[in-house]
Amino acid sequence: MPATLDGVDRKILNALQSNGRVAFSEIANEIGVDEATIRYRVKKLKEAGVITKFTALLDPAKIGFPVTAVIMIKINPVLFDSASAEIAKLSETRHVFQSTGGYDVVAVVNTRDLGHLNDLRRRLELISGVSDVVVFATTKLLKIKPSFDL
Repeated sequence: MPATLDGVDRKILNALQSNGRVAFSEIANEIGVDEATIRYRVKKLKEAGVITKFTALLDPAKIGFPVTAVIMIKINPVLFDSASAEIAKLSETRHVFQSTGGYDVVAVVNTRDLGHLNDLRRRLELISGVSDVVVFATTKLLKIKPSFDL
């Protein structure tokens, strides 16, 4: 169920999405409320699960993981929970989604090179319950948007 967000919450969230290190006093000045209000609202947004964590967004290529791929995986329904949990635990996975259609799981991964990607594919095929793995290596990043327009 979506959280109920008012205008102040939305302004706070937009400010934090732009710069997760922005001072609460700066947000307060920008939107015209007390700093204590910002602290209280951020605490409530965290408790409600709207804010899940504060983190730095890294460029995978600059930290040694230049290959990004999308992997589609079919899983035996009886083993779905254990297989999908094992897939999610892999260090290479960035996003793991349960999906509809011909594949049960879609994963976005980053690897050091194509050899590493091929090794990952083989490891996925060995997970109990996995019946098919299709790998699409990406060639160019067209868009990444980790924020939401509120």
